[in-house]
Amino acid sequence: MIWLEAIGYLASALIVAGLLMTSVLRLRLLGLAGAILFSAYAVLIDAVPVLVTNGVIVFVHTYHLHRILRDRAHEEYFEVVPWRITGAYVPRFLRFWRDDIARFQPDFPGLRDEHKAFVVLRDVVPVGLVLYRHLGDGTARIDLDYVTPAHRDQRAARYVFDPTGPFPEQGIVRVETTGVTDAHRRYLERVGFVPAGDTYRLALVERAAHGG
Repeated sequence: MIWLEAIGYLASALIVAGLLMTSVLRLRLLGLAGAILFSAYAVLIDAVPVLVTNGVIVFVHTYHLHRILRDRAHEEYFEVVPWRITGAYVPRFLRFWRDDIARFQPDFPGLRDEHKAFVVLRDVVPVGLVLYRHLGDGTARIDLDYVTPAHRDQRAARYVFDPTGPFPEQGIVRVETTGVTDAHRRYLERVGFVPAGDTYRLALVERAAHGG
């Protein structure tokens, strides 16, 4: 039956789509949906081994989703702290995440002497790095705004671009950057950046005036 095959194909597509996700939460959600559909498919075609296998997978995804959502429910600690680029950490971070950085921000020019850095801490664990340059007149140019895949839920961005956060503390009232890839442009627009030609800009003062 065509509709029966369609269930199997849809279940397969959900599992494959989940494996392509950089977000662990999305991976688990899509994997769970695919395993549930495969379980239903197995019942319909009377395939007990397929049903048992996907039943176990449903349990595994459910368990990990419970842990993820439980962890998110507690009050997480975020902090954005200035960091010296002359130390060992920033170059090692850039080397380790080099390929993923190139996927989302291929125009990143590499570490420069004039760069200043913020490291994003989530429950005191480093999960992100921002490299920027002072352009003068209260403006900063962000050359890298990167968060590791497991923490890419935009929660860190709220702290980085808070109107009373790390940039205003450095005398910066507006920031600008570029968006080369579709994924990075979508991120910038969700955060609040406004396109202006080839540049995206965010006025922190105006953001504060509108309540963030």
